[in-house]
Amino acid sequence: MAALKILILTDFSELSKVAINYGLRMAGKLEAEYTILNVVRLDGVPKSHLKLKQIERSLFAIAEEEGEKLIEESIKQTKSKANVSFKAIKAHNVADTVSRYAKANKINLIIMGSRGASRLKKAVLGGTSVSVIDVCSEPVLAIPEKAEFTNFKNVVYASDLKDVQKELDAIIPFARIFGSTVHMVHVVEAIDKSVDAKREEVKVMVQKADYAKISLEIVIDDDVPAAIDKYIKDKKGDLLTTFTHELNLFEKIFARSVTRKLAYQGIIPLLAFTRQPVKLTK
Repeated sequence: MAALKILILTDFSELSKVAINYGLRMAGKLEAEYTILNVVRLDGVPKSHLKLKQIERSLFAIAEEEGEKLIEESIKQTKSKANVSFKAIKAHNVADTVSRYAKANKINLIIMGSRGASRLKKAVLGGTSVSVIDVCSEPVLAIPEKAEFTNFKNVVYASDLKDVQKELDAIIPFARIFGSTVHMVHVVEAIDKSVDAKREEVKVMVQKADYAKISLEIVIDDDVPAAIDKYIKDKKGDLLTTFTHELNLFEKIFARSVTRKLAYQGIIPLLAFTRQPVKLTK
């Protein structure tokens, strides 16, 4: 089987170094090729063609130099034997650029740092990690600033139970790689006949999936992010997995997506798949 292609984003900040080290420590379980990508932002660059070219050359030279140092430093810290390369590309919009690069290079997984935001920023501005999750069809692993790789012993899988079979098809191969116990949770305001019926339907799917270390629990709560937060703590979760959907304008402005809110909470790493996931398999 061909090696996985993993893309790790960096802006040379301490947060992005946490994400790089986290990703490289995963290499012990994966056969993967890593690319560390720096998107050189050109916002505010002078319009003059000559000055633009001069600044671009300078920015790229600095990025390449820092990129080589970053790889050397990260490999030394993690003692990783992973195949790692560095790439710098120019852009005005990080998320769209990452999306195009990931598609063109057949990336299997995107890893990046994620820092919580204030309520105002959540509602109006958004964050880079959330923007990447929104636009990329590849799975995105968002790493909070204090995260340390613990082999994904306990994975909390938050589901709305709307497309469980495809979600299981994406999650179970990932869980097999790391030997994870998958704690599937669905949060509802109240349990009715339709929820009971769906629970039985999902149990059958789980049994057919032939992965013993997965279970489903229904939690009653009207605050989904808070309930999932508590569930993570109860299960001592090492990773939270969710599936995103395409947001309408209203949802984007007011950050109503549960995945977006969980990304901002930054309790543990968040692995966000799209509704049509790219399968992460060996």
